[in-house]
Amino acid sequence: MTTTKIKAPVSGPGLPLLLQMLMGMLLMGLTSVPGATATPDPKNANVKALDRLHAGLFTNYDSDVQPVFQGAPTNVSLGMVVTYVDIDELNGKMTTHCWLNLRWRDEERVWQPSQYDNITEITLKSSEVWTPQITLFNGDEGGLMAETQVTLSHDGHLRWMPPAVYTAYCELNMLNWPHDKQSCKLKIGSWGLKVVLPENGTAGGESLDHDDLVQSPEWEIVDSGAQFVSQDYYGYMEYTMTSQRRSSMYTAVIYTPASCIVILALSAFWLPPHMGGEKIMINGLLIIVIAAFLMYFAQLLPVLSNNTPLVVIFYSTSLLYLSVSTIIEVLVLYMATGKHKRRLPEALRKLLHGHLGTWLLLSLFSTTGESQAEKTKEMDEHPYEEADEEESSPLGINHTEVPGAKANQFDWALLATAVDRISFVAFSLAFLILAIRCSV
Repeated sequence: MTTTKIKAPVSGPGLPLLLQMLMGMLLMGLTSVPGATATPDPKNANVKALDRLHAGLFTNYDSDVQPVFQGAPTNVSLGMVVTYVDIDELNGKMTTHCWLNLRWRDEERVWQPSQYDNITEITLKSSEVWTPQITLFNGDEGGLMAETQVTLSHDGHLRWMPPAVYTAYCELNMLNWPHDKQSCKLKIGSWGLKVVLPENGTAGGESLDHDDLVQSPEWEIVDSGAQFVSQDYYGYMEYTMTSQRRSSMYTAVIYTPASCIVILALSAFWLPPHMGGEKIMINGLLIIVIAAFLMYFAQLLPVLSNNTPLVVIFYSTSLLYLSVSTIIEVLVLYMATGKHKRRLPEALRKLLHGHLGTWLLLSLFSTTGESQAEKTKEMDEHPYEEADEEESSPLGINHTEVPGAKANQFDWALLATAVDRISFVAFSLAFLILAIRCSV
C-alpha cells in the first residue's frame, strides 16, 4: 500500500510577485472615482456620489447642537404662507393653517458639486439635522407642526417648510358685528433663538404671504404685517392679520326682520283707537320676536363687558320702545272706549278741532251733522251707552251748552287718535335716531 504525501506549497521568488500584482489591482479598484471611467452607469454613479457626500457631511454630526456661521450661532429667518383662517368668537381664538418657511446656514455643511457629480442640493429628514424649535407664544400648546424634509444646498443653506396649525388668543371687538374687522396676532419664535429674521423669500416677497389663501366661508384677510420682536433671552416674529367678516347672509337674517319690526310697530299707531286689542296683540307678537332674536344673539356672540354689539343694542332698545308703546295703547284704548262723564277742557277741544287737528289729520273726524254722527257710531260706539240717548240729535253738539254723551265720547276718541298720531311721530324719530346710532 502506497501513501501519497501532500506537498507543501513551493516557495520561490515568483510568489511575492504574484501577491504584489493582486494587491495592486485591488487598490486600483478601491481608489477608482465614479464617473471617471469611459462608460459609467450614471444611475449607480449618482447613488455612490450621494452616499459619499452624505457620509462626508454627517460623520460625527450632532443634530442637537445649533450650527455655527462665521464664528457665531447661525441666525434663522422665518416666513409664513397662510392657507386658511377661522375665528372662534365665543372662545376668542383665531385658528391659522399655514406653511412655515425656515432658512439658516451651516458653514461646515458645504461641498464642491464638481467633486460629487455636480450634486448641488440634497434632501434630508428633519430628524437628521438640527432644526429650530419653533413655537407659538400666545396660543394653545405652542401649535402643531408636521415633520417634512429639509433641503441642504452645496453652499450650506438649509431650508425647511413644515405645515403648521396655530390657535392664538385674540382680543375681539364685536361692536360692529356682523360688519366687524378683527385684528389678531401670531407670536411665533423659539426660546433658544434670540435673533429671528424675517424671511422675504415667499411668493409675495414678504415674510407673510396669503395670496394662496383658501377662502373661508365667513372671513377674508384684508391686511397683514410682520415685525421682529426681541426679548432678553428669545426673539419671535409677530404676524398681524386683519380679517373682514363676510356679512351678506346677515342682511337677510338680521336687518330684514329688524325693518319689518319697525314698520309693524309704527303701523299699529294708525289703527282706529277702539282697536286697541289688536294693537296690543301686534306689540306682543313683536316683543316675542325680539326676545327670540336676543336669545339667538346670546348663543351666537360672546359675553363681552365693554363691546356690546350695536345690533344687540338696537334690538334691546326696540324691545323697550315696544313696551312703552304697549302702555300708550292701553291708555288710548281706555280713552276711546271708556264711558267718560267728564268733558274735555275747552282749550284742548279747540286744539283738536283747530290747527293741531289739521296737522294730525283729525279733520276727517271733526265734521258736523249726519257724517259726524255716522263716524261717531263707527269709532266711538260703546256697549254701555243707554238706549234712550238723545234720539233727536245723536251727537247733541251744542257749542253754547253742555254737549251730549256721544259728543263727549267723540271728543275723547278724537283725543285718543291724536295721542296715536303724536306717538307715531315720536316713535318714528326715536327709531330713526336709534338706527343712525346703531348703523355700522
